[in-house]
This record gives sequence, structure tokens and C-alpha cells, in this order.
Amino acid sequence: MSTAGKAIPFTVEGTEVELAQLLALRFVAADLGRVPVRRALGLGAGEQRSPYRGQGREFVEMRRYQPGDDVRRIDWHVTARKQAPYVKVMEEDRQAVQLIWVDLSDSLYFGSQRALKSVMACYWAAFLAWRLLALRHPTRAIITGVGDATPVVLRRASDVARFCQQLVEAHAQLAEHYRAGTVPPAPADIAALLQQNPTLWLVSDLSHWQPDTLARCLPLARINRTLILQPVDRLESDLPDVGVLRGRARDTSVQLDTGSASVRSAHHRAFEHRQVIWQRWAEGHQARLISHFIHEFDWGEVNRWPIHS
Repeated sequence: MSTAGKAIPFTVEGTEVELAQLLALRFVAADLGRVPVRRALGLGAGEQRSPYRGQGREFVEMRRYQPGDDVRRIDWHVTARKQAPYVKVMEEDRQAVQLIWVDLSDSLYFGSQRALKSVMACYWAAFLAWRLLALRHPTRAIITGVGDATPVVLRRASDVARFCQQLVEAHAQLAEHYRAGTVPPAPADIAALLQQNPTLWLVSDLSHWQPDTLARCLPLARINRTLILQPVDRLESDLPDVGVLRGRARDTSVQLDTGSASVRSAHHRAFEHRQVIWQRWAEGHQARLISHFIHEFDWGEVNRWPIHS
């Protein structure tokens, strides 16, 4: 399928992660021109701009400003001439070490519309891996929560393909064991991966983290910057007015009267409060929180991710 000669990326749906689709993301990641730009649909309250740490030593090129760029790198002469903000890209940005951390926790194995959060997280991680490979960034990746949390180095397309296979296998393990719960990695285990001050891409819904615990995992002195991709299900934000909902949380029966306006309002306020807490954490830890409702996400939204072209 194509529109104006450009391929339309597939829609992520369902409860399973398909290897063929993870591999197909290589072609989308190699050319973002295939991805139609559209109005941002993410959670505005969760968006944070963070400064780059340090300044590059060698100028590479000028490019359009992207959300998350350091405003100190705006070239005002070029901006005035082009009538659009442009920033200087330095060699440090081109060669920055990247670390993809997929936090595949049991809380991700949930979805009320279109897809599970865990499915979306795996597709985002695969896209990132292919994109960073196309840009020739030195990149490592790790999956925690289920399976063998061994970091992999992504030097070649075969490495990324193997990482995609690991995502499929890890998601299958999550589907089998999520009821028993998953355990977040120890701070020391993550800190040990922070070699060469990487740019960290954390794919997580943050549900099983507390800000102080995550801060111990990610000491500021060891990281260039942190970018958090947070999948959010609609029910986490807003409850439908459908009466009493019954379900189970692991081995406990739960029910919620969604017919009550006060219950729906309290639920939404609790969600907003949690997002504000993480927003403030991001502001203080040189991080950027990028939140997407999974039922609204399409691949045009990756243009909001600060991945250098």
C-alpha cells in the first residue's frame, strides 16, 4: 500500500509480537520519509525537553530543531534566514553511545484497546534498534523483567535481527508468567551498563518504579541523557461509564463502579498526579518523558522522538 509513493507503516495490534513485523521496521527506520508526519497525539503533560550534557567539539551539519534539542545549539542567523529554528549538530551527537533498555514488566501486559502495552513496547524497541543502526550509532540493548537480562551489542543488521527475536521470546515468556509478577532489576545491574555515558532509551510504563529507585539506577554522572518512551492505556487515564467492572489483580478479586462520576474523576486525578510526579522527576534528571496512548499511536509520531537524522 502507498500514498504519494510512500509506504504506510503497519498498525500495531493484538496481544502477540510478530517477528516478521519487527524485521519490517528496518525499512521504516532507514527512511523516516516513509513515515507521514501528523499532529502529535501523545500526552502533552508528559513531554519534557531536556538539555544535552556537554558540548560537541566538531561541527557536523545544520538541521531543523526537534523537540528535546538543546536550545543553546540554535543558530539564530540560520533560523532568521530560514524562518524556522535550526540547530548545530556536533560530532558528539553523531557518535554518542546509545543504550536501549526494554523494561518488560508484568504491568505492561495489559491493553483495553487495539494492543497490549507490552506489544507496543517491543515494536518501539525494535524500531529504535533499526533506526540507531541506520544512523551508525554504537548501540547496546537489554531486556529486563523476563528471561535472560544479558545486554547485546547491535553492530550489524544480523545483531538487530537477533535482538528482535529476543523481543519475541521475552514477550512470550511475559505472556506465560505475568500473573506471578516481575521484579525490577537491581540498580547496580543497570548502573553497570552505563559505560561511556550513553544516551539511554528506556521503554517502560514506569508502573513498578518509584522516582528515587529509578534515580539510583540512573546516576546523572553516568548518562548523557535519558529518553523515556511510556506506553499508556486509555483505561489508565479515563474510565468508561459502564457500571460496575469486575476483574482480578493477580489472585485478588476487584471491582470498580464506573457509574460513579466521583470514582471516574478520582481515577483520572490519580493518573494525572502520577504523570506530574514523573514529569518533575524528568525535569530534575536531564530526562525527557514521551508518553503515547497506545490506541492512538501511529508511526508518524516517531518524528517527535529526538533521533538525529
